[in-house]
Amino acid sequence: MAEVTKMIRNDYGIKKRPITVRNPQANSIVECVHQTISNILRTFKIHDTTVDDEGPWSRLLAATMFAIRSTVHTITQHTPMQLVFGHDAFLNIAHDANWRYIKERKQRLIEINNKRENRKRIPYNYKIGDQVIVKGNYLVKYANIAYKGPYTITVANNHGTVCVDMSIITDVINIRNVHPYRSK
Repeated sequence: MAEVTKMIRNDYGIKKRPITVRNPQANSIVECVHQTISNILRTFKIHDTTVDDEGPWSRLLAATMFAIRSTVHTITQHTPMQLVFGHDAFLNIAHDANWRYIKERKQRLIEINNKRENRKRIPYNYKIGDQVIVKGNYLVKYANIAYKGPYTITVANNHGTVCVDMSIITDVINIRNVHPYRSK
């Protein structure tokens, strides 16, 4: 796996960026595909083997592939089938994608979402050595501890993350999950 990763990085110029729980920057398309797969798994009768000799898995995989290819993506306003193969999944109608419009729409939605997310944030430029408090267990709606810390920033990135020294580990955290610490 390391050799494949190195080859992809060298041949295609892809930069490795670690993703942590506190800094979720996963591919949204992969997240949508996973959601579609889980929805289909929940709705199919997996234990019903009376339909064919192979069991329900061949039907399940075919239904999953078709659902992924024919679901309209909210950003592009097109299905993957239309974008990749140039025709509709249901009707044999040619489809020509306007890639410039798709790119502009995606950028516009990114800016709108960033403004909405940052509306509550107090602007603050984090620097190395600053003290911050980190949101407690933000994965649980009603956490026992609202904030933990104070911790020291070891690296202040310009793309919305900071590295925080948490005594045992150094963690990369999105700046939406930290607040400046002010001692009393």
